[in-house]
Amino acid sequence: MARGGGSSRVRRRRACRRCAALACVLACALGVFIGVVRWTHKAFVAPWIPDTHRYPSEWRGLPRKCRRRLAYRLPVDFREMRLGAANVQGTVARTMTYERMYRAAVRDGIDVFHRGATTTQSLSVDDMFAVGVDGKLLPKLTPLETGVRAIVMPVPVGAVSRTMHEKTVKHLRAFGFTPNVDVYLQDPNVFHFSVFHASHHLEEHAVDADEYRIEAQSIGNVTQDLCPIDAILERVFVTTGGVVVAGWNVEKTSRGEPSQLRRELRQALPNAPQNQLVSDLYILHTTLARIVGAPFPNADGKGIAKRMSQALTDELCGLELTLPGAWFVEEKHKLALALRGTVDKVEMP
Repeated sequence: MARGGGSSRVRRRRACRRCAALACVLACALGVFIGVVRWTHKAFVAPWIPDTHRYPSEWRGLPRKCRRRLAYRLPVDFREMRLGAANVQGTVARTMTYERMYRAAVRDGIDVFHRGATTTQSLSVDDMFAVGVDGKLLPKLTPLETGVRAIVMPVPVGAVSRTMHEKTVKHLRAFGFTPNVDVYLQDPNVFHFSVFHASHHLEEHAVDADEYRIEAQSIGNVTQDLCPIDAILERVFVTTGGVVVAGWNVEKTSRGEPSQLRRELRQALPNAPQNQLVSDLYILHTTLARIVGAPFPNADGKGIAKRMSQALTDELCGLELTLPGAWFVEEKHKLALALRGTVDKVEMP
């Protein structure tokens, strides 16, 4: 009996040791897995979770992994979105806008492959850039008598901004573009989302020091209530104007919504231009680069727009970030944030 009892205890100890070892292995695997997810900064959906979503037609061209990431991070099932639920109106609007902008370039090509075409804000490539003796692009910095005052949300400098920049450069090179020759790269340290303008170069509203302080205080009162915004990258696409754009959507965990932010800024800044440079109420986008010319003679603008948009989306879709606050900036040069001009900024709460 004693011998049998001892054998039983040995078996139990062995079983316990095996369970403990298995638990340690699972814990280590889980830790590594979580670390990888955090390192990539991408939304994660466990592959064993059944895919029961009905995806919108605008996502038909997105990779399956991308559709799953978006579906589990956005507010509700797209079946409800089609019913026009108020709380998801912005999500649907952004998805439709990005699809429309992508399709326009695939249909019409990239205008800046042809000399004299406009790229942004009715400006041509020649309006924005000169070419140095070494063949490199030189931004044309046009001083402004009245600075452009804008509310922007900066992308925090770190892994996400670095990843977007590095992958953009990688794919531009793969399609034959040479940075700072036929494509201008945005500075990843000032990636941002344009939200609203208190004054811009097409409709100037000069202010004195006291009026500027009142504007800043009014903006701060809005942003402290509607920030942060939790965002997920839905797709990257090239516009007909040659701008490489990251189009983001707003996660269901988000405190703020871009359309609400713009509406309240409109009320807080009654003298702001009626015609905003960013006319879309819902859009949440970041400029990654500006194509200024074809990478080689007779380049297929439609094909490049389609294939490069798909390649960048496949690599970057699902990136997540939190926009903690806003800047109130005053650009002393036209397109100063885009062209590395002089910018004064005040961080808003």
